[in-house]
Amino acid sequence: MHGKAFIWDLDGTLLDSYGVIASSLRQTLEELEVPMEEDEIRRRAAEGSVSAVVDFAAAASGRSFPEIKARYSQISGGRYLEIAAMPHAREALEETAALGAAHFVYTHRGSTTAPVLEHLGLSRFFKEVVSSLNGFPRKPAPDGLLYLMEKHGLVKSRVYYVGDRTLDVDCARNAGVRSVLYAPSGGGTADYVIRDLLEIRAIAAE
Repeated sequence: MHGKAFIWDLDGTLLDSYGVIASSLRQTLEELEVPMEEDEIRRRAAEGSVSAVVDFAAAASGRSFPEIKARYSQISGGRYLEIAAMPHAREALEETAALGAAHFVYTHRGSTTAPVLEHLGLSRFFKEVVSSLNGFPRKPAPDGLLYLMEKHGLVKSRVYYVGDRTLDVDCARNAGVRSVLYAPSGGGTADYVIRDLLEIRAIAAE
């Protein structure tokens, strides 16, 4: 494949999901009697990952990481229909596809990945979706990106990884591809920084 390829993160990038993530983590921590304000939970989840909050809860409660993560997944998994698409997500995918771009997903989200994309009508845009179910090392390890590039014959110089965190930028760098940071409030460092997903059209048209 010799056209441009966009590999997308989901949570905080194409999916407006941090509210559901934070409230599900808050419920999990409340059950463990581990105090943390929801704003702080949301900040930690957005800047780091769900696993960072689960690590904290495990240390504070003496319970195991897998046990806490499983309970969080049970809570959040029942709420995936509450997740919305980010503003202009569908338009960005449609308009870049019309410019000849191919789309893929590499996310830490697990078993709810396919149902969320299907519910939002976005699954049709992606040639392949890689989630935590594939078992690759977590970002910023580049294994998931490298797998997609090798399987689909993607030309490294024409691959862009789009995410909302430094973790995603580091993952792109480790894979040797260009990074696109989605930062609605501005700021951040990447090969490209966009505040609106429709800005991806200019990158596709370059």
